[in-house]
Amino acid sequence: MRIRVSTKAELYEQCKQQHIERGYRIEDERPVAVNGLCSFVAVREESESDSVDALVAEALGGKMR
Repeated sequence: MRIRVSTKAELYEQCKQQHIERGYRIEDERPVAVNGLCSFVAVREESESDSVDALVAEALGGKMR
């Protein structure tokens, strides 16, 4: 899963650290503020079993347990 995270310049390092602690890898850092916002891409690889569970739940039209 890849997500672009945008945050205020003064919260950039804190936000980045929170994503690292949650198991994300940080890519494409843009620490210089543009219009008051900095950004980075947070990437987390899903395990094979998580992907299969999500696909089964989607196929059955229900939520994952």
